[in-house]
Amino acid sequence: MSTPIDTINKSSYVRKEEPGFLENLGVKYYHYLGKKSGTAVLRNLTIDELPADVTLQTLAGNITAFAAIIAFAIGALTTFVTIWVEWTYQETMDSTTYYLLYGIVLAVMLVIELAVLYWLGLKTVFSLACLTGHHQTLDDSGLPLHDAVPNILARAALEVPDPVIHYLGIDPRKHLSKSKLFLVAALYKAKVILSSMVVKFLLIRIAGKGEMRNAFSWVGIPVTGFWDAFTLYKVAREARLRLFGHKLAEHIVSNVLTDDIIAQLSPVAREGAIRAVATMMVLAQDYHPNLLVLLIRLCNTFEIKEHGDYDNWEYFLSVLDQVSEPERYFLLDLLSVSAAFDGQLSRMEKHHLPEAFKDLTEIYMHRIVQLKNMLVSGQLHAAKDLCTLDFRPG
Repeated sequence: MSTPIDTINKSSYVRKEEPGFLENLGVKYYHYLGKKSGTAVLRNLTIDELPADVTLQTLAGNITAFAAIIAFAIGALTTFVTIWVEWTYQETMDSTTYYLLYGIVLAVMLVIELAVLYWLGLKTVFSLACLTGHHQTLDDSGLPLHDAVPNILARAALEVPDPVIHYLGIDPRKHLSKSKLFLVAALYKAKVILSSMVVKFLLIRIAGKGEMRNAFSWVGIPVTGFWDAFTLYKVAREARLRLFGHKLAEHIVSNVLTDDIIAQLSPVAREGAIRAVATMMVLAQDYHPNLLVLLIRLCNTFEIKEHGDYDNWEYFLSVLDQVSEPERYFLLDLLSVSAAFDGQLSRMEKHHLPEAFKDLTEIYMHRIVQLKNMLVSGQLHAAKDLCTLDFRPG
């Protein structure tokens, strides 16, 4: 089942920030790659039309490894140039000239490093999109235009944070303090510098002073290389997670939630389905696109367009007590699938989920871990088999 973009109630979907320069640039390049390769005119593939899991895992692993190797090389090479300038000219130039030269070289190498990493990230996520059958770049049925597949992949590739979105008044970060958000952002921006400085500081403390101490400036070469490689690995991992989650959301709404299933759900149970996803967004404290696309598709399926305090955990627990036993199992199934959709379990999720699962906590938590691991490792077909909503426990 396809959900047209224009069916989304604009008053219910509030995005505070417009896409930034980097995101727009990434989306344009993504569209360019689609037109250049000819995939933009191909239809998107369903999960059943994709290769077997072992093939998906192997090809995705090869794409990721290739990107990580190039990232290591560019990080090591640009760092080598700055260190070579330091060793060659620090003792032979006057201070003003040397620091001017060093600053220019450092800035140029940084621009080159970031440009190559951004280009590499976009190429990597595009390759993964083609691998998972996401071909069309303009016709996306999950999210509004600025949050369609090209946008969420561009943000993953460029490590641009997802925008603050309030859908039906749901606020995933209402329990997250602004000071914590600021601290995480600041540490994220300084990660490469901090990594290199900590390693060099520890080695210098061990080695003492003199030429041995100066030699440890070369530590920055492998540190930067490994960090850039790890960064590209994380980009590929997040892109796979977003692509697979998008596929599973389409599968759930198109193939699992059949007319027969929907007919068995009371109005309270349908409301509970929205609450199941919304409360997981709050407990995860994240605007992950996988949860957002699932939420929007469910709202369109159940024709829910009005605000209703859907992110209130206590209200969701109350709904579980109001519905019939089969409907409760349906909602717990959906809750467990939603909990795994962002590829991780937060402390709040681990703390509160047993309140809903009760005697079935062990069974459902095991299912969540299984589905989460399958999503992260690239077992899309196996993950699809766990996304059942069958009115039975577990």
